[in-house]
Amino acid sequence: MPVVSRHWAAPPTRREVMLLLFSLTVFVLSYNLETSLGLVGVNPQKLSASYLSSIGIGSKDPGFDADGRRPAQWRDDLENLIVGDWEWREGEVSGVPRGQAARSGSGRHAMIYNFGKSLKGKSTRGKPDGEEDHGGVSLSTGVTVKDQFVRWGRDVPQTRVLAHAPGYTVLENVVAVNGTLFVVADDWTKVPKLSDIASSSLDPSRPPRIQDWQMLTTSQARDWFGTYAAKIHGTSWIALDTADNQDPYLLLSLFRTHASLMSPQPSSAFTSSSGLRIIAPGASPSLPKDVPAPLRLIFPHLPTFSTPHIPPAPGEDEKKHPPPRERSYFGIHPLLPKAVLPTVGLWFEEDWEDLTEMHVPFLFERVVVADRGAADRGRANWLPPAPSSSSDAAAPAAEAQVEARAEGLGKRAVGDEGEPVWAAPFVGLSAPQGWWAPVHAALLRYLHLPNDSPSATSGAGGGFWGGAKEKRKPVVTYVSMQDEPRGAGARLAHEEHEKLVLGLRRLEREGVLGEVHVVRGNGSVSAPEWVERMGAFAKATIVMGPYGHQLADSVFMRSPLAEVQVPKAHQKQKEKAATPAALPPMLMEFFPPGTFVRDQQYAVQALKIDYLGWWAERTFTSDNLPELSYDSRTDPVVPIDVDAVLRTVREEAARRAA
Repeated sequence: MPVVSRHWAAPPTRREVMLLLFSLTVFVLSYNLETSLGLVGVNPQKLSASYLSSIGIGSKDPGFDADGRRPAQWRDDLENLIVGDWEWREGEVSGVPRGQAARSGSGRHAMIYNFGKSLKGKSTRGKPDGEEDHGGVSLSTGVTVKDQFVRWGRDVPQTRVLAHAPGYTVLENVVAVNGTLFVVADDWTKVPKLSDIASSSLDPSRPPRIQDWQMLTTSQARDWFGTYAAKIHGTSWIALDTADNQDPYLLLSLFRTHASLMSPQPSSAFTSSSGLRIIAPGASPSLPKDVPAPLRLIFPHLPTFSTPHIPPAPGEDEKKHPPPRERSYFGIHPLLPKAVLPTVGLWFEEDWEDLTEMHVPFLFERVVVADRGAADRGRANWLPPAPSSSSDAAAPAAEAQVEARAEGLGKRAVGDEGEPVWAAPFVGLSAPQGWWAPVHAALLRYLHLPNDSPSATSGAGGGFWGGAKEKRKPVVTYVSMQDEPRGAGARLAHEEHEKLVLGLRRLEREGVLGEVHVVRGNGSVSAPEWVERMGAFAKATIVMGPYGHQLADSVFMRSPLAEVQVPKAHQKQKEKAATPAALPPMLMEFFPPGTFVRDQQYAVQALKIDYLGWWAERTFTSDNLPELSYDSRTDPVVPIDVDAVLRTVREEAARRAA
C-alpha cells in the first residue's frame, strides 16, 4: 500500500478529530467539576468540603450561597463576627423575622406602626391566608414604579381634611407643583382657611403667599396640572418652619397630630375660607381605619447643613476631604427619628428643591402639616366652641367633649395661660389614652431597656411565682449646664452645683436612690453619649435641672400615657390582681425668682407626668403656676436652696419607690 504524504495544512483525520473532542470534553468536565456534578444531582459544596478537598481534587474556595455568605462548612468565627450569624429566607429582610422590627405596643396603639401586608397564599402569625399583617416590610409587595404614576384624567382628586387645629392639619390628596402646595376642593367651606394651615415662607407671622399655598377647584386644577401626576405614597410629615423657629417639641406635636386619627372623636371644627365657622363633631365614618407610620419628615425651608461648603484653596489637592459641616438644628437629635420611627426618611430644603425643579405635579397621599406661625395667629381658635343646642343631634356630645377639654386646661381662657405655640394639637385635637405608647416603647427597645410600666408586667407581682415584686429604687437624672459655653442657657452657681451633685451621690450611697446620672445639657452629642443620655432620661424617676430646652427629653420618662392598654380578654384577670397605681415620674425645674415659662411644664402635663417648679426655696406645681415672666438674659445664674431640694428628693423617692 503506497504511503500517502500529508502536509501541515491537510484536513484532520477522523481519529484526530475524535481525540481532539475527547480531550476537550475531559478538560471541560475536569475544570468545572463541581458544576458538572451539580448537573447530575451531586451537591458540589458538600463534596468539595468533604471528600474532594481531602484528596486534593476540586476547588478550595466554595464560593457563596444564595444569601451572599460562604457555605456553613466554610464559616469561621471571624466571618460570623463580620457578617453575622443570621437566618435569611427568600422574600424577607435578612436577619429580621417578619413583624419583629415594626411591632410596637398592642391593640390600637400598634396601628401607628402598621406597614406592609402579608404575601397571598402564605400564613403569618397564624393568620388566614391573605389577611393583612402589619408586622414588617415586605420585599415582594409595596409600591411599584407603576404605582408612582397616577393618571386622573378629568377627575382630579379633591383634598380631604382629616383633622385640624390652627397650624396642625392632616390632609389627604395635596398637590405640589414648582414648590407650591395646592388644596383642591369644589366646596371651599369644607376646607380651613389657608392662613390657618400655613404661613409665608419669608415671614412666618403672615399668611402664606400664592407662591407657598393656593386653593383651586377641580376644573382649575385640570387646567393647571393636566391629566396625570407623580404620586408620593404614604404619610408625609411636613414641618414648614424655618431654621430660626425650631424647638425640641416638633416630634411631640407632630405625633400628637398624627395620633388624632386614632381618636373616636377627632375635632374638625374650623373657619372656612369663606368665613363660615364649620363644626362637625363626632366620629367621622370617612376616617381611615388604619393609621400607618409616617414615611418621611420634610423640611422645605431648612437646609441640610447650617455651615457652608468650603472648596479647596488654590493649589490644594482637589481630592482633599473638605472640613466637616454641621447639620442644621431641627429640634431633635438625628438618631431619635431612627430610633422611634425607623420607617421615616428626612427630606431637607435640597430634596424639596429637587421636586420643585422637575416642574411636574406631585400628589401627596397624606400629609401632616405643622406650622407654628399659623398656630400662633389662630391661638384664639385652638379650642373649638361648643355648638348651639339647636344645631344637630350630635351637639350634646360635642359640647360635653369641648367642656371636658376646657376643664383640663384650667379656668383661664386658651392663650391666657401661656401655652407654647406647639400646644395647639393638644388643645384642639383629641387622641386615645395611650397615644404616646409606640414612641416610648420603640425608644426602650432601641436602648435595650425593659418596659417597666405597670401594665407591661404580668401577674400580681414580679417574683418568680408571681409573689411580691422587688422594690426598685428611684433613679435621679440631673441635667447640668456647667460645661456648656456662655450663652447656652440658664445654669446653677458653681458652688450650688457641686453641693447638689455631692448630696445626690450621698443619697445614692445611703440607698435612698438606686442610680444618679449627671448628663450634659447640650443634646447634640455623639451617638454613644446620646444613647447614655437617653437611657438616663428613660430610667429616671426624677429629672431636675435649670429651666430651658435641655429638659425637653423629659417626655421620654415613663408616662401613664406611654403604657400599653391591657386587652379586654385579660381585663378581668387584671382587675382581680389589681395593685395600687404607681406614681408617675417627676420633673423638677429651677427658675430664677420671678421668671417662669411653660414649655417643659406643659409637655410633662400633657403626658401626665408630675411637675415641681422652684424659685429658690419656694415650690409650685401644675395646680398653682405663677404668671408668665421671661428673663432677657441669655445665661442667667439660677439660685436654689440645695438642702430643700435634697429633702424633697428624699421624700419623693420614698413615695415613688416602685
